[in-house]
Amino acid sequence: MKGELRRKQILDCAKGLFSKKGYHNTHVEDILKEISIGKGTFYQYFSNKEELFISLLVNFLHDWEEAVLDTVTSLADEDIRIFYRMLIRRSLEFFRDNEDLCNIYLRVGPGTEKVFDPYIEQFEEKMLQYVIAALETGIKARAVRKDIDMVLMANILLGAFLRIDYYYFILKRQEKDSLDLERMADQFFNLIEEGIFTDERTREGGVSRSSTGRARSRSSRGASKSKPSRST
Repeated sequence: MKGELRRKQILDCAKGLFSKKGYHNTHVEDILKEISIGKGTFYQYFSNKEELFISLLVNFLHDWEEAVLDTVTSLADEDIRIFYRMLIRRSLEFFRDNEDLCNIYLRVGPGTEKVFDPYIEQFEEKMLQYVIAALETGIKARAVRKDIDMVLMANILLGAFLRIDYYYFILKRQEKDSLDLERMADQFFNLIEEGIFTDERTREGGVSRSSTGRARSRSSRGASKSKPSRST
């Protein structure tokens, strides 16, 4: 087996074992037995279990960038709303389809060993910067409000998204095949739209949003309060 394929085989095997058994309960011998290779072959690619685990953490961000970001970035120049929605939709698909990596990053890795913390923090920081960049793109397109606290909003959005992934793809993973990702993406996007998007036509026309998100004119709201007279 060629080098890259063998390395990928080891990573794929370790990913499943780490996710199922945890870091401390998974041993190099378990991996060797699972894919029928010798110690010498393993140590050609990884110096120890720690390095193997770190490789999985590093690959998680790279795989997300390749599967999601690289495929939707061009949409930002066409329609920022479509870009946001597709970014959410594809990211949900990625976390759903990479259950083991999701579990390793969100549950197994944090607090396991201090040596892993910088890699987890690096992932979160890069994801945060991507969200900030997406918000900045929205502001330039005059679709996102200028008055938002960029860092705070990015943390809110990223934190909410990762919690959704943790709940549906880890805690409730037995039910993940029945999930309607289109509906989830729509609802998440709608919350974002209500919270951070501008509406130039609404503001210029003296129209404000009601609590249900529908635009109503101030004059019509005032008129609705007066009772119609009854004919005798």
